[in-house]
Amino acid sequence: MEASGGVNNNKKVCVTGAGGFVASWLVKLLLSKGYFVHGTVREPGSPKYEHLLKLEKASENLTLFKADILDYESVYSAIVGCSAVFHVASPVPSTVVPNPEVEVIEPAVKGTANVLEACLKANVERVVFVSSAAAVAINPNLPKDKAIDESCWSDKDYCKNTQNWYCYAKTEAEEQAFNFAKRTGLNVVTICPTLVLGPILQSTTNSSSLALIKILKEGHDSLENKLRWIVDVRDVVNAILLAYENHKADGRYICTSHTINTRDLVERLKSIYPNYKYPTNYIEMDDYKMLSSEKLQSLGWKFRPLEETLIDSVESYKEAGLLQSA
Repeated sequence: MEASGGVNNNKKVCVTGAGGFVASWLVKLLLSKGYFVHGTVREPGSPKYEHLLKLEKASENLTLFKADILDYESVYSAIVGCSAVFHVASPVPSTVVPNPEVEVIEPAVKGTANVLEACLKANVERVVFVSSAAAVAINPNLPKDKAIDESCWSDKDYCKNTQNWYCYAKTEAEEQAFNFAKRTGLNVVTICPTLVLGPILQSTTNSSSLALIKILKEGHDSLENKLRWIVDVRDVVNAILLAYENHKADGRYICTSHTINTRDLVERLKSIYPNYKYPTNYIEMDDYKMLSSEKLQSLGWKFRPLEETLIDSVESYKEAGLLQSA
């Protein structure tokens, strides 16, 4: 399941938003492979980044930079001297957003533009931009009878009309990244993960972990029986590194492992952890879509079983005090 490909020769790389759920695991993986890592964070001395400083090899090979992706100069200072940049930073709202332009769209779109401009100026050899399946599959006109692949894009007008600002922002940012690459020759590859679960390295929740915690913790009477496409965070970071190290990587890659509806997901959890208060009623949804990560698998990417992801997720939530043992 490890990423493979080029030899890193102790290369220096940058991870934006290094304290986030996916980015923290990416930093851990990069350090384990001998990379020197520049991580951008908002407040380097804050306790919320302590988990990064405790990672193996962090004391020698990790440098945290105070940077805001909306501030070009701070971004450039973290990127200069790096051979690769992994652009992971992007706000993922877990609630209704009062001001989507400022809270979601500007950081995703202008933030990405700043990162790409800095990468171009710093002569970075490849940028891996972590986009989202939200930029691929939110489109009412996509056919239901064939798999959604990398040629598919979310409909930005539909995202706006349904106030799905995260999907709009991710689609706009990824489109702009490819337009920038075409215009300048910067080497850009994107990874589009679906719902990312798996153990957390920090003791705070994120929007994807909350999706699972709510099923276990909140005792919903009824839930929408919607389709979920799940991928393990450790498999996502392997995909991100693979997209950098494998010279054949090109364009965009959907990153997903398991398709399951809410009812079946609850049954899986119940079979492992029978004592939580699970939903008893389901509202049926007509949301069937097939997503394919065939292109990513052709690079040599593999993924772990769903049960391993669920167990490791729940155990990490309990350890972090986010979930009571039951």
